[in-house]
Amino acid sequence: MQFFFKIILQALFLSALFFPVNLLSQEDIIRLVYAETVKDAEGYTNTTKAIGNVHFEHNKSQLYCDSALFFRDKDLVYAYSNVHINQGDTINLYCDSLRYDGKTKISKLKGNVRMRDNTYKLITDSLEYHGDKSMGFYKNNAVITSIEDELKLTSVKGYYYAGKKAFFFKDSVRVSGEQYRMECDTLEFQTSTSTVHFHGPTDIFLDSSTVHCVAGVYYTQDNFVELWDGAWLYQTNKSLYADSLVYNEKTDIGEGFCNVMLYDSTDNIQFMSDYLWKSRDNDTLLLKESAKIFQFSEKDTLVILADSIFHYQDTAKDQQLFIAENNVAILQVDMRVRCDSAYFSENDSIIKFYYNPIIWNKETQLSADSIFTTYFDNEFHEMKLYSNAFIITEQDSLHYDQIKGKLMTAYLDSGKIQKVHIESNAETLYYVTEESTDSLGNKVKDISGMNRIDCNEIFMYFKSSDVERISFIEQPTATYYPIDQVPANDFFLKGFLWQISRKPTPIFGE
Repeated sequence: MQFFFKIILQALFLSALFFPVNLLSQEDIIRLVYAETVKDAEGYTNTTKAIGNVHFEHNKSQLYCDSALFFRDKDLVYAYSNVHINQGDTINLYCDSLRYDGKTKISKLKGNVRMRDNTYKLITDSLEYHGDKSMGFYKNNAVITSIEDELKLTSVKGYYYAGKKAFFFKDSVRVSGEQYRMECDTLEFQTSTSTVHFHGPTDIFLDSSTVHCVAGVYYTQDNFVELWDGAWLYQTNKSLYADSLVYNEKTDIGEGFCNVMLYDSTDNIQFMSDYLWKSRDNDTLLLKESAKIFQFSEKDTLVILADSIFHYQDTAKDQQLFIAENNVAILQVDMRVRCDSAYFSENDSIIKFYYNPIIWNKETQLSADSIFTTYFDNEFHEMKLYSNAFIITEQDSLHYDQIKGKLMTAYLDSGKIQKVHIESNAETLYYVTEESTDSLGNKVKDISGMNRIDCNEIFMYFKSSDVERISFIEQPTATYYPIDQVPANDFFLKGFLWQISRKPTPIFGE
């Protein structure tokens, strides 16, 4: 953002540019100092015609030209050919002709207008200044360049309001320097507040980033910028959008408001929220209000939703960490999660779900007081369910396979549960099914009975969400009921709660 200082210097230069012309609008008389030939102008009354090395003086400003008409009673001066205005040996202005009307206080400079001081120079076809309004402008293109470096500004129109200490560059404004380039419709400078205002579509091209905005203001003294009406910030492998953005150049801290989107193509990850706070170098992100993270991959996309998400990127180790809080939902094609908070660190590849988390894997629901699951290669691999662990698989709307215990471990392959290890106080209830063919030739499953098994430790193996076989570490207590003889109170284990209504709705569709 250092280029804004350069623009302010240009604004100060323009104030000096119009200032010498403004001096001609003072009430002090204009004095003809020298001319090789001085005579009355033919056809004009009270008019002096000066020819050859003409020199006028007004206060501290000097006017030189090849010839001039000085209408003394009308307070009007026409200067022609090689017109040169000098102020204090620092400001020099050149043009082909100059017209100054002392009554209307309007100065008009035409033809090859050139203005320069020790640092900047301006070239345009015509320049006009209204002394009574303290307003100067050009309307037919101008080029402002720096003598000391590569700074260059061009625009079709330029205005200066001395009373308001405001500058406007309008229509095809282009600013370029050694490390930046800017294109916009309108730039406004408020020198009294040292602020730069953008009006209309603006593109700023820096060495390692590009900014696109529609409207905004830059506070030069604080190195602070505010952009609104939709703003984009493009950096190497990163793009940031928000309806409005604020950024502090000194601290490299920024904030985005409403419809914020940050995409990192290196890690193929996207952040979205209605509020985003970023630290220096984007190492730390805080997302609030409809916070979302999308971790894209060829296999699947991991989606994290929450009221707020804290994300930290350890660039030295190329590892990330996130903490999601309040109304957390996590989605993959075969996996959905609800919990109050979630914590993940790539350092140990474990996602920790707290406060009564619920996980849905196809037709199976897993719940516990807390769940820790390994996650790498964009897949869930092993889930540990701590305290009040409960697994439910829906057979139909009336019959559910159930597993209960103090501690469970579910093992997954390709996102599907393959094995469950109940390590303490195991209780199981599952239905025996038989496959048949209906009248249309479709294969259907018929429930023939229910098994109720209690054992301290059990291994259960699954195939296509159905129990395939069971291994008991100790002697179990088992009971089998034909489906029509199951006692009314034995269809559910204590603590059964089917919460399919809380299952997160897919964002991209099933």
